[in-house]
Amino acid sequence: MRVFLQILTLLGIGLLAFPYLPDLLSRSDQLPPTADALYVFPGKLETRAKCAARLFSENLAPLVVFTGSRIRPELRAVGMPFSDAELGAKMAARAGVPPSAEVIIPAGRSTWADATAVGQWVRETGNRNIIAVTSPSHARRAGESLRIALEPLGGKVWVTTCERSYSDIPGWWWHEKPLIEVTNEAIKLFLYLGKYFVPNWLGFQPPPTPADATREIVR
Repeated sequence: MRVFLQILTLLGIGLLAFPYLPDLLSRSDQLPPTADALYVFPGKLETRAKCAARLFSENLAPLVVFTGSRIRPELRAVGMPFSDAELGAKMAARAGVPPSAEVIIPAGRSTWADATAVGQWVRETGNRNIIAVTSPSHARRAGESLRIALEPLGGKVWVTTCERSYSDIPGWWWHEKPLIEVTNEAIKLFLYLGKYFVPNWLGFQPPPTPADATREIVR
């Protein structure tokens, strides 16, 4: 009976905390006057690329970096096999970022691999101060992944989002898209806590990075 009551208590706490889950997943930092580069995480590329283009137009950084080796099946099917990195760069160019300011790194199929690819670029170029652009529900996991990748190199990360947080939508959990996205991101954050973040906080080395996180950089 005691164990059953403990389980019920935990479930009750979880249900009470659930409406605040978007806020727990989100992170938005006070941005510096300038940085060495803007970095756009793959996913929701149209929104994130436009956000980066706006920040670029405000002279927050002279470069915009894109990662992502995944090629969407629908693009391959129509003869346009662009990687997420290439696609993001094209969208940012349409929004006003000149190609000369874009850095395309066709590597990374996960947030962790993307952060590792950015870390390699930072190591090679010395551009250590990075403003990362992503979505609210992805921000905390993305920011901590980048911090772990860049901090040993003397790098610093600021995370920003340009989208409306799902917490601003009354009863967001009754809507299919935010419910799926927030729940999916919470599961991924839990995975990253156990696999990467907590071991790092305890001083252990993270698991090996996938091979596709260290591919050639295209400028």
